[in-house]
Amino acid sequence: MKARKLVTWACCVILAAVFALAAVPKLIDPGNFANDLLNYRLLPESLVGLFALFVPALELVIAAALLWPRYQRGAALLSTVLLVGFAAAMAQARIRGIDLSCGCFGAAFESKVSWLTVARSMLLAAVSAVPLFLLPLSAAAARTARGERPA
Repeated sequence: MKARKLVTWACCVILAAVFALAAVPKLIDPGNFANDLLNYRLLPESLVGLFALFVPALELVIAAALLWPRYQRGAALLSTVLLVGFAAAMAQARIRGIDLSCGCFGAAFESKVSWLTVARSMLLAAVSAVPLFLLPLSAAAARTARGERPA
């Protein structure tokens, strides 16, 4: 049981650090992140600014929630979905031959989208899925999973 908690905690701490490091530069310079998003050619221009503000804020919320045991499971689910989405966006750019900066960590740590960045996102998605399987369900969720009515 202790090994499970240790692995879960380590995954959550690592992911929280990654999400915080990714969010802060994008929050400081949302214009640069908006340009990165525009280069993916996935979103209508009218939504790019909204996403440039929303995504880093969500990343920061996820980072904080991963460190709060009560919210770790939900944060792990959100981070897994977000990371798979990032990987899919990068993969479509590679497939379409779009040469761009990934925008993953803002302008501070610019890197080109490559199959390695896609793999990195998928690896992080796998790490973020670990707490989903190792964290116990809440009592209410466990009753619902067994088909019982909530009290």
